[in-house]
Amino acid sequence: MKAAILQEPERLVVQQIPDPVPAAGEIVMRVRACGVCGSDIRYFHGDNPWSQHTLGYRKPNPPNMILGHEVAGEAQLGDRTIRCSALAFKVCEKCRLCRTGRHNLCPNTAHLGHGAGWESYQYNPGGMAELMPVWEDKVYELPDHVSFEEATFLDGLGVAVHAVHRSGLRPGDAALVMGGGPIGLSIQQVCRALGARCTIVADVYEKPLEVGERLGADRVVDARAENVAEAVREATNGWGAEAVFETTGLRTAQQSALDALAKGGTAVFLAGAAGGLDLGESFFSGERSITTSSNNYYRDYQTGLDLLATGRIEVAPMITHRFGLDDIARAFETVTHKAEEQALKVVILP
Repeated sequence: MKAAILQEPERLVVQQIPDPVPAAGEIVMRVRACGVCGSDIRYFHGDNPWSQHTLGYRKPNPPNMILGHEVAGEAQLGDRTIRCSALAFKVCEKCRLCRTGRHNLCPNTAHLGHGAGWESYQYNPGGMAELMPVWEDKVYELPDHVSFEEATFLDGLGVAVHAVHRSGLRPGDAALVMGGGPIGLSIQQVCRALGARCTIVADVYEKPLEVGERLGADRVVDARAENVAEAVREATNGWGAEAVFETTGLRTAQQSALDALAKGGTAVFLAGAAGGLDLGESFFSGERSITTSSNNYYRDYQTGLDLLATGRIEVAPMITHRFGLDDIARAFETVTHKAEEQALKVVILP
């Protein structure tokens, strides 16, 4: 099969490698679409975002990684060929975190496209290939009206559902999302689906603001030209947002997020906390909270699929670019320079 192999940092090569041979409990998916996530770009540059945000330290990446964990395609399940997506991680179910219901934090996670848990394989499997092994019990059959390209958003939708649950959002709350990428715009829509009275998206380039408005955000804020906290107070009659989601990891964005947080509200950081945040005396009044969100529960993936399948969440407007495997370098360049390219979600079509 053809695959894009990350041989070492910043060396991504498309080559022919042996087809995967499934182990017990695995089947092989023919990949029809694979989204390029921001974490893929970080792996490309030698970072390990999964270990940093889940384990709290940077774990070395293995050689010969096949990136890509936002996947959809076809697989043989029993005597049927099905259209499907696949949950990209499987936990040990033995550690204390798994046994206390926090399997999203399992340190022994095997993760497709992230280089974790496949040490016996010559090539760490991922979705930027024609074929990939997947766990049979982590395969989700797709309704006919959900396209392969739309199904690549299910991984991010699970992350979005988990983050919204972490916020404690209640019907009637206002929600602010800092960063209108695919995760941020998914969070905005989950908040709306769960009853938020007002959803606000802030970003610093045109495409996410344009798409956010199309996807139903009540207010979009260009953080280059407007004070985000003031815009939020204006949209909420001076109250602020009860649920604030920060997806960028940038200190300036996180400071704006905290400034916009209402009394009794919760700020959820999805990309870790930046150094130098100013937590002044006023922040600690009114039972404000800061928390983080990592990965998702298994059930969050199913919730995301249900929201997508029933039309309560729309993802197709976020897809701006499509590339074949042979153009993988151009795909990564497009994501890296997303503002110049006006890119939002880039999809690989093996």
